[in-house]
Amino acid sequence: MKIIQLGILLLLIHMLAGCDLGHHDEKEHDDHGAVEKEMSHDDDNHAGPTDAFSDLDLGATDEHPEGEIIFSLEQQALVDFATVTAVKRQMRASLEATGALKASSNGQALVAAPVSGYLATLETPFPSFGDTVDTGDILVKIVPRLDGEKDPASLDLQVRRSTSSYQLTTKELLRLESLFEQGVVPERRVQEARKEEQVAKAELDSAKQRLKQSSSRPGKNHEATTLAVTSPVAGNLDGIYVTPGAYLQEGDALFHVVNTEVLRLEIQVPEANIASLINPRGAWFTVDGFDAAFHIDLDKGDRLVAAGSVVDPQTRTVPLVFEFPNIDNKLRIGMFARVNVIIGETTEAIAIPTKAVQEYGGLSVVYVQVHGDAFLRRIVDLGIRDGDFVQVKSGIKAGEKVVTKGSYLVQLAASGPQEASDGHGH
Repeated sequence: MKIIQLGILLLLIHMLAGCDLGHHDEKEHDDHGAVEKEMSHDDDNHAGPTDAFSDLDLGATDEHPEGEIIFSLEQQALVDFATVTAVKRQMRASLEATGALKASSNGQALVAAPVSGYLATLETPFPSFGDTVDTGDILVKIVPRLDGEKDPASLDLQVRRSTSSYQLTTKELLRLESLFEQGVVPERRVQEARKEEQVAKAELDSAKQRLKQSSSRPGKNHEATTLAVTSPVAGNLDGIYVTPGAYLQEGDALFHVVNTEVLRLEIQVPEANIASLINPRGAWFTVDGFDAAFHIDLDKGDRLVAAGSVVDPQTRTVPLVFEFPNIDNKLRIGMFARVNVIIGETTEAIAIPTKAVQEYGGLSVVYVQVHGDAFLRRIVDLGIRDGDFVQVKSGIKAGEKVVTKGSYLVQLAASGPQEASDGHGH
């Protein structure tokens, strides 16, 4: 009986073991099927050709390469920040050249001693550097050294000779000034003729004064024995070459007077650009110390003084001279100028201020405001520059707002906090 019970127990154990093994095999089969199903699903998602750059982070070197750059309103309020709307403007083509600012033809004078003698003491203070004078103002008085051997007849003859000489030098000066405006003679010839006229005028004044004093006894009437030296032009004293009481020889330099209300821009145009220099309508130029450009416009009253017809053999340039008012006396004689001579017809094009353009990675870029504190970086193709504006051939559209003041700070914001803290744009 015990043997039969033991056999039944073993049979039950064997049957239970077979059920577990079957269940285990079924579970493994189900798990394997699930894995195959998941792999099949992944294969479906990656069906077709793959992009070799799809997994690369192209923005690793730029926080917002294609998206918006955030420069908050609070940051804008703390700095000098401004935007301007890109609009179509009349842009004028130009030629690059160099030049210098000079006094106008009648804007300066070297005052010389008309006679030998010494400076008389005046009741008014002796002229000082920078003093403003008008035409005809008395600068100093000279007590001349009279030649007692000359009689009145000889003095009268000297006056006649000096008058004739002065008239001849005046006519010669007018002739040379006309030729200079036509570009036939250099300005050096005009300056020499102007000095000769001044000397002839001084000699005439001296001869007249000597004739007047011939009947006077020196020392009896001080006013009768002094010769007033006046300023031939209005302006400022920028050169004083004598001191009170000094003894002078006839022709000694006394003062230099210069008037900066009207200036000349003397431009040297390269020989290679002469063919394009057919009908210059003006110019714009920049000088050190000023951010904005200065404009010369013949249509607004500025003047073309001369356009040279001879190439300088040393510099291989031709002169071009404009004359224009020096508004608020900002400019100084002798300043070096980077010039663009305006030529040809005007072109209507989208333009923005030149200060809106920044350099990024060797490219010209601007920052466009899409709304209050969000901006986009745009690569632009630039064209004609006309004064403070530059043509944009592509990259922005009319009506878009670009950053003018503070564009460098927006560029720093686009570079990321680390680069911005370094103080360098990239």
